[in-house]
Amino acid sequence: MKKNILLVLSLIFVTSVFAAGNKKILSPGLNEVVIVGKVNVHINEDDLVFFAKSWGVEDFSKPDSYVLYDDSYTETYYMFVGNISKSTNDDYHVFGADEYFLSKRKIKKNEVTATSPVLWCFYSDDEFQIYLPLLFKTTVPKGEKYIYIGDFDFYLDGSDFHPLKIVVSDNFDLAKESLERTYGTSVNLCRVEIQNLD
Repeated sequence: MKKNILLVLSLIFVTSVFAAGNKKILSPGLNEVVIVGKVNVHINEDDLVFFAKSWGVEDFSKPDSYVLYDDSYTETYYMFVGNISKSTNDDYHVFGADEYFLSKRKIKKNEVTATSPVLWCFYSDDEFQIYLPLLFKTTVPKGEKYIYIGDFDFYLDGSDFHPLKIVVSDNFDLAKESLERTYGTSVNLCRVEIQNLD
């Protein structure tokens, strides 16, 4: 009986999460910050179509999308929730290929560390996904709640989509415009320098 009640409550939770849509505005709390950035993928289009067909992709009309996981992400939770394209929970958020991401992180000793990868979905197909490294740490200036870490361009090659190079560029003004459109108000965004994790 307890298992049935737990299952029903879980289904109600998941249903309410799905019904909310996939855009949720993040509000950082005490010792939290929202990181802002963007991920782009570059790969030979002919190769991509060939690989997509070999992975069973049938719908090529959808644009790519990606997921940036927050600190609390766990593989178990991902398996429980299921389809990432319908998720709105606090653990991860789905962004279109041309969108700036927002990701809430905990600040520890004035630093933010990211250790989870980006999940890139070609053609927004849950069966055609790859993980991209996005590992860094940065110092958060005192009092700042929104920080810009840069635009990350991944140049990929081969059937295993290995990165040839990763280029980080500064498009601060575009990121700030995107952030303020999302919140519908003026937001103080701070540019920070990131360091690679060894």
